[in-house]
Amino acid sequence: MIVDINDLVFVEISGVNLGMTRLYGRGKVGERVVSNAPRNKGRNTSVLGALSLDGLIASMTVIGSTNKNVFETYV
Repeated sequence: MIVDINDLVFVEISGVNLGMTRLYGRGKVGERVVSNAPRNKGRNTSVLGALSLDGLIASMTVIGSTNKNVFETYV
C-alpha cells in the first residue's frame, strides 16, 4: 500500500502548568534578583494541534488534561 504524503496529518498533544515559576534569574553583579511568583500552583492546560504539509490545520486549548472525550471532540 502506498500512502500519498499529502494525505498525512500529524497530531501533537502538549501540556503546561500555568503556575510554573523560574527557579533562577539574572541580575547585576552583587544585587539580588527579586520577582513575583503565583501563590497557587495553577491549573494544567493542554494544547492539541494537527499539522500537514499545508501547515497548521487546527488547534484546540483545554483547561485540564486530555482524556478520551477531549481527544474525540478534537478529532
